[in-house]
Amino acid sequence: MTARKGVASACLILVWVVVFLISSPEPSPSAVAAQKRGSAAETEFPVTGKAFLAWAQKRGMEWGTKYWPTAPVRGGIYNSASPLYIGLMNPNHWPVNDWVTIGVMYEKLIYTDGNYRPTVPWLAESWKYLNETTVVMKLRQGVTFHDGSSFNAESLKYQIDWIMDPKNGAWTRAWLEPLESVEVVDTYTVKWRFKRPWAGFLGIMANVPGYVISAKALKADVALRESKRLAAQLEKEKKNLLEAEKEMAAGGEGSEKAKVKGEAVKKKLADLEEEYKKWAPLAEGAKEVDNHPVGTGPYIFEEGSPGNYLKLKRNPNWWFGKFIGKPDMPYFDGIKVSVIPDPSVRLANLRSGKLDTMAVEPSQYPLIKNDRNLQIFVYPVNHVVGMRFNLKEGPCKDIRVRKAISHALDRKALIAGVDFGLGRPASCMYPADHWCHNPQLKPVSYDPELSKKLLAQAGYKAGLTIRGYMANTATAVTLAEAIKNMLAKVGITWKVELLDPAAISERLRKVDYDFAGGGWAWIFDPDLMATGLYHPDGGFNYGRTHNPQAIALIEAGRKEVDPDKRTRIYQELERVVYDNYEDTWLWWPMSITVFGKNVAGWNQEMYLKMREAQYYSHPMWFKGARP
Repeated sequence: MTARKGVASACLILVWVVVFLISSPEPSPSAVAAQKRGSAAETEFPVTGKAFLAWAQKRGMEWGTKYWPTAPVRGGIYNSASPLYIGLMNPNHWPVNDWVTIGVMYEKLIYTDGNYRPTVPWLAESWKYLNETTVVMKLRQGVTFHDGSSFNAESLKYQIDWIMDPKNGAWTRAWLEPLESVEVVDTYTVKWRFKRPWAGFLGIMANVPGYVISAKALKADVALRESKRLAAQLEKEKKNLLEAEKEMAAGGEGSEKAKVKGEAVKKKLADLEEEYKKWAPLAEGAKEVDNHPVGTGPYIFEEGSPGNYLKLKRNPNWWFGKFIGKPDMPYFDGIKVSVIPDPSVRLANLRSGKLDTMAVEPSQYPLIKNDRNLQIFVYPVNHVVGMRFNLKEGPCKDIRVRKAISHALDRKALIAGVDFGLGRPASCMYPADHWCHNPQLKPVSYDPELSKKLLAQAGYKAGLTIRGYMANTATAVTLAEAIKNMLAKVGITWKVELLDPAAISERLRKVDYDFAGGGWAWIFDPDLMATGLYHPDGGFNYGRTHNPQAIALIEAGRKEVDPDKRTRIYQELERVVYDNYEDTWLWWPMSITVFGKNVAGWNQEMYLKMREAQYYSHPMWFKGARP
């Protein structure tokens, strides 16, 4: 197992914010138009394995010799490593430190394709917009959870209702804010109703809220939590009763008051005991999903030792392999993830054969790029490294200053010096291979002389001092130093502080900076990033920018379900923020995934065509089975 999806550059602020605060407009015919074209707005596929194979092959997904020259082999334990223990294993609880491991235990309703569109049916077999606020979704039949329970409409409804219930503490609850309800139509059909048109719905179902969890396990988890809560309350009230009885026995003026208190406590105890009796039997043998995940994926949780290792075993009943006529899938007998914080130790273990894979840091790439005992793959990921301006107040409120800063930065030199050449200069926020990127935009040119002229025009001919921050990580420190030196060459002094995440959050909230670290990781549905950075209510805006044209486009993009029209909206949004220099975008990073020479099944050409759809449908194997 490896971080095939890529590893965020350490200077990125990883953000997962969804804010949907738009009033419902009148319905338009765009959903119907989208359906007629057979776009992502309406996706209906045959249910048989051969038909699915035919559909997949049309999209560039192949199995057999077109995919790999030799046949897959069953067997062996696949050894990987992570700098941290996986964290909480219910993806709706934070923090999750290892999304790759999560992704082989759980499966999503929908997967994204090579351009990050949510078009690939997985546990959702098909979906159809009845109108702009109603979607009917058919679910895949014959899918079983690791605990033996069935995946169906009832289990999915329970999970979504569980996420929406504040008592369960799901950080993904905000992602589902536009959802009015999910209804069971029949055993394998659900109906989603929205409060308003919600163009990002499919993208959200292809993201964290779309990971399917056993309702049986969630119910047991709730029962365990409730029984523990009630047991604690019972213990507390029993102590209160003892105190009241002592006060009554003591007599005196307080005895009557104690008697009243005692009667009230007895009644409360009786109610609590009745409720406890309801939950306690359900909690017997129950386990917390945070520590004992139950999904439908190719690998089953076996055991974990926080800070040490995680073991998964092969799912012999994985539906997908049987569905397409390849029952040997998945091919490994199991996966072991060892916790190794030091990247140099991880690399040493990979080179010695103790690990079968790892995601390599850019700084390690020169050390291994010519190693013939390793298979090395470098590819673009859906992240962006950038810097943010305070457009609310201070010198960067002036577009001439923002332009001067942007043109003072040599993006190619930054990529070479910080990410060892493993990046693509960024023109704007969405990566070049993302469906909503505007290909007409070019990276801001490196032009220090223009920067000096712009500063003089803005009244800073003698120079300018600005404040800011960066994350206190090795990569971010290197980037900060490089940017500081480049700005100094045009007369800008950048007083930069190196801060921990908590301090950065406080600075963001107060908009206490002029120019600071930014960026975004895991760019799937474009609204998450657009709203987060440029909408007045965005979780990472905090009033730093208010561009009416950008706001109107963001709100239009949220409700436009026609994919072609929605693409044009976000391409125009990119142009608007680009022309206004709302941020300084530096580069789109690359990911480096390395395998031992005995690992087979990674086809980079096909992966780039279909991304996570390829990743989950083409499990790897060892060239020679091993114990």
